[in-house]
Amino acid sequence: MSEGQPSILVMEKAVRVLDCFSPGQTRLSLSDIRRLTGMPNSTVARLVRTLVASELLQRTGDEYCVGLRVLGWASAASAGSDLLVAAEPVAAHLRDVTGETAGLYIRRGTTRVAVIVKLSSRSIIYRSDVGQLMPMHLGAAGKVFMAHDERVLNAVLVETADEAPGESRIALDRQLEFVRGHGWLLTEEEREAGLNSLAAPVFDASGTIVAAIAVGGPSSRLDRAAAEEFGPLVADAARSLSRRLGYDGAPAGRAPGTTSEATA
Repeated sequence: MSEGQPSILVMEKAVRVLDCFSPGQTRLSLSDIRRLTGMPNSTVARLVRTLVASELLQRTGDEYCVGLRVLGWASAASAGSDLLVAAEPVAAHLRDVTGETAGLYIRRGTTRVAVIVKLSSRSIIYRSDVGQLMPMHLGAAGKVFMAHDERVLNAVLVETADEAPGESRIALDRQLEFVRGHGWLLTEEEREAGLNSLAAPVFDASGTIVAAIAVGGPSSRLDRAAAEEFGPLVADAARSLSRRLGYDGAPAGRAPGTTSEATA
């Protein structure tokens, strides 16, 4: 084992502990963390003690939450990210134009995480939180990543092999072909009944997909007719962001197939 490997492994385990926390799980016990990470009791206890001592976790009774020290890093990351700075007004504009909640998602492994959320001002809306983790294979934003990154597509297919019958794979292929051909995708009630989403890919200077910009709303409003109107607007917004990041060519790592005859 090389000299640097033990430290790297410890860091990876610490990150696994911190990844257990989310807007939906702000307070966790040691048993919760053990269950979510699958790591031994002694390892979790040791890591949590170290994270508390470093102010990366904070203890209240028998529960733990993310420490205040992390807030400084989050602010620095947001301020220093060209993507987030550029996407903030774009997401707000899409919310105002469509009337629906808009946001930006980046990839975390085979999941996606919301990094910008602009909530609709309507009474019945799609609600999300910054930091919320969502599955990659459900919803338009995740399908956008799968369409333009073959490694992500293959990894998700492996993870969902037991729950994806043949007809589902055929439908997925049609969706991926559609987004490659049109630049946007509508998905209908995949994550939750009554909720539809519309998304488009954002590429960096190398042509690699780095984010998906999306709008989400009730299926009664964000239906196929609305998607025909708003889809090109979301795609234009994504292209504008991509240009801000230096993108001017074909996407890298694009999976084969560009037909435009599939339906969302």
